[in-house]
Amino acid sequence: MDIKNFILTYYKNAADGIHIHRVEKSSEAQKPHTHEYFQIYYIIKGRLVHFTENNKSTLSQGDMFIIPPGKPHFIGDAENAMFYSFSFMKESLGEISDLNRLSLNFLTKLSQVDRIRPKITVPAEEVLFVENLMEQIYKEFESKKIGYGEVIRNCTISLVTIFARCYFAEMPKGLLSPDGREYILHCIEYIKNNFSEKLTLDELAQRSAMSKSCFRKLFFELTGTSVNKFVNICRIRKSVEYIKKGYKITSIYGICGYEDFTTFYRNFKKIMGVSPNKYKNTLKKE
Repeated sequence: MDIKNFILTYYKNAADGIHIHRVEKSSEAQKPHTHEYFQIYYIIKGRLVHFTENNKSTLSQGDMFIIPPGKPHFIGDAENAMFYSFSFMKESLGEISDLNRLSLNFLTKLSQVDRIRPKITVPAEEVLFVENLMEQIYKEFESKKIGYGEVIRNCTISLVTIFARCYFAEMPKGLLSPDGREYILHCIEYIKNNFSEKLTLDELAQRSAMSKSCFRKLFFELTGTSVNKFVNICRIRKSVEYIKKGYKITSIYGICGYEDFTTFYRNFKKIMGVSPNKYKNTLKKE
């Protein structure tokens, strides 16, 4: 059976590699098809059945799916369903920076895997935020006000990041490990560049789209140490650079991420083997 491949210009009002509309039923979507763009369905109310190859799921409010280019899928029965249908070319997001690496990796992974999950459930506490993002994208697209493309791009990256978190959180643990390495490595770089900030295990695990226990385990496997010790090592190494540059020791701890001098002193001595003052004195003798 021939499977129709939709291109974005199928939507007459598509612009800048983007299209979004609110719909209750799409007859074309009820036939197996693919498309050249990424497509998101987010359910506002009612129910619909979504098929990807041999996988089937029933979606209701708070559920969504995201389909990459070239992957066949179709919609089955729909019971008074209303949903956003959001289509975008990856290129329409522009250059995605390291700060948005999770969303980029997520889109890349979706394009590479053989089987696409037909359903992603958004946590209840984030449903309102997701719906506001979808509505903002919809309003900007409809209005075409100056700068609308930039607003849509920023909203889309936030939206995809949330979906990525949901996607990876629902993955069986055995499937997470191979990809987990990449996210841990990215998180290590994040720590190195932001060691002076208040970094928590919750934040870092969330950034890597993992549970705290899974993140902690994989982090130790790659670094041989805990998150807290790694952060302290980064901070103390930076403090050594400042000491070498002639900074006063009492002015260093704050810019290296420590809230008090006592904690800085204790960690410096533990990692370097000597106190900050003794270390500074050894530099004078060299």
